[in-house]
Amino acid sequence: MEVLNDVSAIALADSLPDAVFMVDETGRIRYANAVWKDILGYQPTELVGQFMLELVAPDDRDRTQREAGRVRAGGKRTGFENRYRHQLGSDVHLSWSAQWNVEHRLRIGVARNVTALRTQAGPSQLAQLKGSLAPHECKVLHLLLTEAAEKQIAEQLGLAVSTTHSYITNIYRKFGVRGRAGLMSLWLKEMLNR
Repeated sequence: MEVLNDVSAIALADSLPDAVFMVDETGRIRYANAVWKDILGYQPTELVGQFMLELVAPDDRDRTQREAGRVRAGGKRTGFENRYRHQLGSDVHLSWSAQWNVEHRLRIGVARNVTALRTQAGPSQLAQLKGSLAPHECKVLHLLLTEAAEKQIAEQLGLAVSTTHSYITNIYRKFGVRGRAGLMSLWLKEMLNR
């Protein structure tokens, strides 16, 4: 594969700020640029010949394999995210752009380390939105996340049904959802991402 032996192309790829993999049809890494040392702790020479999937966090392997299949089928993909394991055992979050090179029969992927963006300790979007609610809206929100009907929520909080309905409408508007199902979906995603 002459593309891998071209010294100027390799030097150029090693100077990129993002990581580059070239993976063959069997899933083996045929080229890794120098940035992988900073991202995963491995020298590029340690990565060449390994199965790419072995570096992926176990929970992300099935999704990653499906994505690789889409690329091999000719799809140009951008923005796929998964986690790789650092040499020291921690997860590294990567955002990929990839495409299949027919001439060289290689999947060429460029990855950006987005770990800092995915693991920020700051308040989540839902926590920020919840912070914008009035005190009665917070109480209504907690009951909305149960099976209680509007009338039951009003009774539990000692509010008129019309006032409760107004609070619920405001909550849906602030969270950008149309109803309880959308609210529950947001909350579930939040819980799964913790």
